[in-house]
Amino acid sequence: MPNDIFKKTALWVIKIGLFIVPFIPLYISRVLFFPYITGKAFLFRTIVEIIFAAWVFLAVFWPEYRPKRSALTVAMGFFVLAVVLASIFAANPSRALWSNFERMEGMLAYLHLAAYFLVLAHVLKQREWFWFLSVFVLTGFVENFYALFQRLGYLASPQGGFRVDGTIGNPTYLAAYLTFVFFFALFLWQSARNFPLKIYYGAAALFSLAIIYFTATRGAALGLLGAGILALVLYFIFEKKGLPLRASSYKKAAALLLLALILLPVSVWYFRDSSFVAQNPVLSRFASISFSQRTVASRFLIWKLAFNGFKERPLLGWGPENFNLVFAKHYEPGLYEQEPWFDRSHNIVFDWLINGGLVGFLAYFGLIFAAVFTLWNLYLKGVFPLGPVLIFSALIMAYLFQNFFVFDQLATYLGFFTLLAFLESPARADRPAGASPRENARKRPALDYESLVAVVLVFAALASVYFLNFRPYLANRNLLSAMQAHAAGDFTGALERYERALSLSVLGRQEVRENFARFAVMAGQNANLPQDFRIKVFTRALEEARESVEGNSGDPRSYLFLASLYRAGNSNKEALETLEKAKSLIPAKQQVYFEIADLHVAEGNFGKAAEELKTAFELVPEFSEARINLAAIYVLEGRQAEADKLLMDGFGKLEMPRIILVQVYYRVKNYERMIGIWKAFTETDPRNLEYRRSLAGSYLLAARRLEAVQTLQEAMEDFPEFRAEGEALIKDILSSP
Repeated sequence: MPNDIFKKTALWVIKIGLFIVPFIPLYISRVLFFPYITGKAFLFRTIVEIIFAAWVFLAVFWPEYRPKRSALTVAMGFFVLAVVLASIFAANPSRALWSNFERMEGMLAYLHLAAYFLVLAHVLKQREWFWFLSVFVLTGFVENFYALFQRLGYLASPQGGFRVDGTIGNPTYLAAYLTFVFFFALFLWQSARNFPLKIYYGAAALFSLAIIYFTATRGAALGLLGAGILALVLYFIFEKKGLPLRASSYKKAAALLLLALILLPVSVWYFRDSSFVAQNPVLSRFASISFSQRTVASRFLIWKLAFNGFKERPLLGWGPENFNLVFAKHYEPGLYEQEPWFDRSHNIVFDWLINGGLVGFLAYFGLIFAAVFTLWNLYLKGVFPLGPVLIFSALIMAYLFQNFFVFDQLATYLGFFTLLAFLESPARADRPAGASPRENARKRPALDYESLVAVVLVFAALASVYFLNFRPYLANRNLLSAMQAHAAGDFTGALERYERALSLSVLGRQEVRENFARFAVMAGQNANLPQDFRIKVFTRALEEARESVEGNSGDPRSYLFLASLYRAGNSNKEALETLEKAKSLIPAKQQVYFEIADLHVAEGNFGKAAEELKTAFELVPEFSEARINLAAIYVLEGRQAEADKLLMDGFGKLEMPRIILVQVYYRVKNYERMIGIWKAFTETDPRNLEYRRSLAGSYLLAARRLEAVQTLQEAMEDFPEFRAEGEALIKDILSSP
């Protein structure tokens, strides 16, 4: 019958799409900006839009595919509603909806994940679930091998160092993703009746644990330890007595494993000063956990400012992807040692309090609660035995624990929403099935209506793919292509690609504008480019930067980029006004004060510059750059004694290897101090020939020719390739009057 053809076609489309999804974490699109993030997200969204349209068609005409009321479907509906409301009433609704290339989240991402849940939960049957989770584990196996080859040095790691990051591009995210692979493999191992399959799934689980270890991710490791302890404690509580000997042996093994899980972290910490631990980069990282650590202390500061932001907008929060506004408004100056801009609180509790306020927080944790409730309800009804319940309870705990120190991304979202869908799918088994075939036949409209609905849904899916994915994909490709053209010296090609990227999509436009501004500044400084071209680039970039400020009026970053363009165009007055606005948005960030001070120095107003730099210094006197900058401006003002006091109080010496000190001493013609600074540079890096040249030049400026010659002679001995040039320089020095 034609009806069956429609149904079979829709099911095939859905199942092919679903079975591609587990492979997405392996995908790296090197032709895209943020290759470890954007390619995965575009692929996932495209698949979801297609299979969701096919599922809607099935749900319209075949009741067995429609959602039934359950704890998880109700929680998912509440979650979607909370995200939509938080996005509509967000501080920056556009950012809440679209996010950016770096994160690829926002309301659109959450809607796609909810759609993925609905399709996955209501289409796959029990046997198909076995194969789906097997594919998830298989892709994890491939991921593990990729990470292993990184560890062995055969594949490059994007972040470098001893930590592996796989195709995920980040060690922490890789560990979080492999946590799901580990527990899914453990579940399949426990469920398998075939001995070779048991070996395979067991090996996959152990392999995932090994790679998690090589990521050296402390949150994931502690989460796994805590999850293991929880599962064993629950085992002792709920395990019913079976055959006496077997039950006794199982409990003895469980007791030994529980003891090992407790002793393992204690032993690593206790022997942290031993050579075995201290010389092992992974173990030493685990053993170094301390509340006094800079990274840990910075987390507390971030959480503090996030809580202050939540108190301002407690009901619906600031909206998804709007943490940058909270970060600016409540910035803590003690964060000076961290990355300059945060867009996450690195804590799932505070992230959702900012994303959606109390409503969003309850919605997200409602999903967690519904999952736990469904899991244990299935156990009480006899649908699940104790083993899977313990495994998935441990998985939920491990996932939650690590998210107290990091945040989700697509690979972990896939694991989490797959788990939710799996729990929802068997949960439907104890509820009434769909209508009988005869009833379905009566309820289904005629074939013409099926054809019409199918056509409408196909066009809706194509439109969605085109506007939500294809155009942003092209914008991303053009952005990366523009950056590559610029690096290759093709300024005309770069401009064309930037223009194209700006015209294609709202998603990522802010990142395009920021890179376009950098391009315009560098093009303006390139005297080899035609004047009319430089003016064209600058004018266009300035126009986009102004629009960026209008669309992101609460984000100081937009003002900083606009100010950089004004300054490049010698519009110092406009640059200063723009920077003052940025300062009003993030009054505790030292970088803004540095920028304003630079402008005052350029205008020759050292007094104003000193005022700005003194404020920056007083925010956090421990910030060495602020201290150095203030000392430098004191030198320019002729307040040498005050500059020396700052340096002695902060560093215990006057000669610090800082270029800014070289610059100011050169400007005031204090060549003796310049000599001391370049000596400090050569002491920090004796193998740097440029430092030796600069030291010799300083001696010449101070009219100390013999020391200049001696410095060059020492450089010739240490750098034989410098001999010819050094001899020529010495000849010039000695022959000059």
